[in-house]
Amino acid sequence: MILSVTSLKGGVGKSTVAQNLAVCFAHSNYKVCIVDVDTNQSALRWSGLRDEDMPAVPVFGLIDGIELAKNVKQLNKDYEIVIIDGTPSLSQVTSKIILLADLLIIPILPSGLDIWATEKFIERYQDAESQKEEHIPAYFLINQNQTTNLSRDVRDVLEQTGIPVWPSSLRNRIAYREAVIKGLGVYEYKDDKAKAEIIALFKDVKNAIKKINKTR
Repeated sequence: MILSVTSLKGGVGKSTVAQNLAVCFAHSNYKVCIVDVDTNQSALRWSGLRDEDMPAVPVFGLIDGIELAKNVKQLNKDYEIVIIDGTPSLSQVTSKIILLADLLIIPILPSGLDIWATEKFIERYQDAESQKEEHIPAYFLINQNQTTNLSRDVRDVLEQTGIPVWPSSLRNRIAYREAVIKGLGVYEYKDDKAKAEIIALFKDVKNAIKKINKTR
């Protein structure tokens, strides 16, 4: 199962989502890895900080994208879950990341700028579906969520795109930033609220995977 975490906008938390979901899968005894396509290679650096006593989350850096499809398909044979940490760009690499996805996760911040960037992403997503000639299951994930009218308005706008929004969301918590510099996920960290919300997201992802598997 290939999970692509991508967006056309930087700073929306793609690496945070990829790393934390990978940790949840690892603790649930899945054989999981991350493919780091982002140019800053933050997932690769995170893996170097990870304690060997923790459940394994191997990270493979593939920033040029030339052999991305070939390598990801091979990893998909070796691992139960392959999570692609995507790059924020309009390049062909983004299209490849979408095309490879069995499940596409699109992190977005609750802001007008992110909504505008999403319009271009949806065009790229629709082009990828046309090229693949099949539906690519996709969900928006609201990151750094706040209980404000803006967050509710953003959710309402996203739901009109035809791409569903995850019931769960992530808040702007310092635990995510602290955990990453220790090579951890918040599931393994000391903030119970952060742990609870990542578990909620993990359950949403697993439910989506079950739906996909039923249609195969």
